[in-house]
Amino acid sequence: MSAKRVSERRAAVLATLALPLGFDGAARAEVPAAAPRLIVGVSAHDQGPDSDRHEDGVDLNLEGWWAALPMRIPRLTGTLHPHLGLSLNTAGDTSFAYGGLTYLHRFDERFFVAVPLGLAVHDGPLETQDEQRCRRESDCGFGSRVLFSFGLELGVHLSEGYALSLFTHHVSHGGLLADDNEGIDNIGLRLHILF
Repeated sequence: MSAKRVSERRAAVLATLALPLGFDGAARAEVPAAAPRLIVGVSAHDQGPDSDRHEDGVDLNLEGWWAALPMRIPRLTGTLHPHLGLSLNTAGDTSFAYGGLTYLHRFDERFFVAVPLGLAVHDGPLETQDEQRCRRESDCGFGSRVLFSFGLELGVHLSEGYALSLFTHHVSHGGLLADDNEGIDNIGLRLHILF
C-alpha cells in the first residue's frame, strides 16, 4: 500500500473517531489555539506528586476536547475547551471517567500549558473494611463516587497537527464530600491530535 493511501486511510479513521465529538477540521486553519483535539496517553497509576501509592498499574488515557468556547477569562490570553475523558487502569485498580473545562495557554507557536478542572466518576472502593490499615496507611477509600478532577499539562507542538505533553492528573474530593478521601494521582505522556 502506498504512503499516500496509508495517510488517506489514517485521516479517514481519525475523522470518523472525531465526528461524535463535534471536531471540525476547518477550525485549525482559522484559530489554531482553539482547535479541538483527540488525546491518547499512558500514565503511571497512583504515582503522581501527591500520591500515597496504594494502587498499581498503568492507565490508558483517552480524551477529547471540543473547539474553544467563544469566551475569554479576564486578564488571561488562553482558550477554554470543554473536555471528556476516560482513564482505564490495566491492573484492575480504580478507573475513572471525567469531564469539565481545560484552560489552554500557548506561550508561542510550539509550547503550551493546559489546566483541566472538572468532575470524575470512578469504580474504586468508597470505604475500607480495615480501619487499622486506614489509620496506619491512610488507605481509607474514596468516600464518594463523584470526585473533583484537576491537573497540569506541559506540552510542545511537534507539527501543525500533533503535540506531545507531560501531564499529571489528580482526582479526589478534598474532604468536602465525605470523611474518607483517598484520591489518585497519575503522571504520564500524551499525544494530542489537532483537527
